Amino acid sequence: MTFFEHIEELRQRLKIVVIVVLILFALNLTTAIGSVRLGSMQVPMLVPALGTNNANIATQFFVGMENYLVPDRVNGIPVNRSFSPPWDAYVVMFKVAFFLAAVTASPIISYQIGQFIGPALKPSEKRLIIRITLPVAVLFLSGVTLCLVVVLPFTFGLLYSVQNVLGANFLILYGGDFIDFVLLFSVAFGLAFQLPVLMYGLSWLGIVNSGFWKKYWRIAAIAIFLFGAIITPDGSGITMMLVSIPMLFLYVLGYVVAVRIEKRRGRAKTS
Repeated sequence: MTFFEHIEELRQRLKIVVIVVLILFALNLTTAIGSVRLGSMQVPMLVPALGTNNANIATQFFVGMENYLVPDRVNGIPVNRSFSPPWDAYVVMFKVAFFLAAVTASPIISYQIGQFIGPALKPSEKRLIIRITLPVAVLFLSGVTLCLVVVLPFTFGLLYSVQNVLGANFLILYGGDFIDFVLLFSVAFGLAFQLPVLMYGLSWLGIVNSGFWKKYWRIAAIAIFLFGAIITPDGSGITMMLVSIPMLFLYVLGYVVAVRIEKRRGRAKTS
């Protein structure tokens, strides 16, 4: 295809992605996860949630995360939830709705990207993409899950405990700051868990061999701890260790996979 034909194809694929995301975005703002009675059973399904008195999917997700991640009290002092400007609640709701829409539409987004760049890839590069698709998804979800289940509940409790030690007798959490922190921290955690996939891809393409990962493991360990220190908000070092230690294990996993790739190629050449 010519240059302008490529541009037109890109426009058509972006159009599909935008339409799907907007439809899901609207559903997150106008429907809720409820249930309908069928005979003697309650069947979960989407129900209309219009108006300010009905909690939509985005609101349900936000409230659920806030209730799970943030303690009700810290050393006997209640943690008050609020919003800063009057319009902040709508901004938070729109952010959550868009985030959920993007996550839900991610298979379609990935498919459209693959269809666009696929013709330009070599057969070996296509095989690499197929091989890493499932590990990328599993590792990203594992990182986000570990962040939400272990790291963030501990982090919020620790941060409010420090405020209490410093003399704060009124603890408050603003919704906008909460959702920004949770989403950015979760995405950063999910991306950090892509380390073995990155190592596998570089070794598969022959750009880096296993000896490189072994030789520079000390530098990699320092970089991992620096990364953990940058993305964690407290100075205790505990949350930094919760981020860094799993990444060190993932680095070892990436090295083992790189060694296996080289052994497999060596056997293929001798056979």
